[in-house]
Amino acid sequence: MASFNKVIIMGNLTRDPEMRQTQSGRCVTKAGIAVNERMPDGQGGYRDQAHFFEVTFFGKRAESFAKFFSKGKPVLIDGRLEYSSWDDKETGKKRSSVGIVGLSWNFVGGRDDAGNGGGGGGYSSQANTQQPAPNFPSGDDFGSGSDVPF
Repeated sequence: MASFNKVIIMGNLTRDPEMRQTQSGRCVTKAGIAVNERMPDGQGGYRDQAHFFEVTFFGKRAESFAKFFSKGKPVLIDGRLEYSSWDDKETGKKRSSVGIVGLSWNFVGGRDDAGNGGGGGGYSSQANTQQPAPNFPSGDDFGSGSDVPF
């Protein structure tokens, strides 16, 4: 039987990302994200329902996520769900949770929004200079259709 495990989630961070390193030196960053859902209140109006999720990034993505994000910033995360279970040391009961393993992230909002990212990533908020348009080759510069590798 085929299976598919994909999550795309957008919301605001509930706390600053916490970055640590494993014994082998691999970076792990954990963060909380809140996602609001607008629901009817039964009286003709609407109310917002907040949902909270834990997200974990590994490797270089973990390092850059911790560098660019902080509490309150909006973010779009692409990842997968992961189930984990453990024995609670205090009560001895079996505990479990479902979290998100982040595979990629994107800035959300403009440079002056709470995200301060605008999708540009490394741009300084002070850099506001115009750059010339890229010089893309014309269709003839690509050669014949038989040269295209796909």
